[in-house]
Amino acid sequence: MKRSRKRICSACLLLGIALALSIGLICAVSSDVSSAPPETENDTYIWVRLLLNTDAAVNEIRLYTHEGEPLQTLQVENGTAVSDLMTPGTYFAATEQGCTEFTLNKNASVSVSCGCGWSDGEQLYLTDEQVGTVTVERFASERVLTEDGGWIDYTLVNAKTRLREVVRCSKPQELLTCVFAGVPYGEYVLEENGIAQCHVTLCEDTPEISVTLP
Repeated sequence: MKRSRKRICSACLLLGIALALSIGLICAVSSDVSSAPPETENDTYIWVRLLLNTDAAVNEIRLYTHEGEPLQTLQVENGTAVSDLMTPGTYFAATEQGCTEFTLNKNASVSVSCGCGWSDGEQLYLTDEQVGTVTVERFASERVLTEDGGWIDYTLVNAKTRLREVVRCSKPQELLTCVFAGVPYGEYVLEENGIAQCHVTLCEDTPEISVTLP
């Protein structure tokens, strides 16, 4: 009988020790979890394979970090190249034609900060000259709807370049937006359906111009 009691006491003692150790381990883990910084939306981003476009004569594109450290060397085929996976940040893309600073955003869009290149938000275009953007806005009139079927033809023209964009409206007083991206620096005449509207000049001081037509 005494032996049974001793065995029962020993078993209870061992069980108590095991339970105490388990509680201590759980508390330690809980403490580590609670002290860890919570995840936020700022910690989440998309890895990107960037499509780059350039002149067909270019053989390779070199990518660098914002600190100037070599990152990737891409072989160009038919004027295009695709990068390896990249994280959001600011980078440089260099060819024998020039260098472009660009930023990969956390939503996988791309934007150009400076240099010889431009972006449509998804792809990077590397050029051998500096380029800018012209944005044209106007409210659609009844005449446009009745006489032109809602279509408006815009052109940017100078001695060397002629760029054309077409937009369409579906109702009166609709705000129309036409964007000319990758426009080489220079002075242009802006035409609407073949009629000159104004002059615009893109240069280093004014690489982006917005025009509002009556």
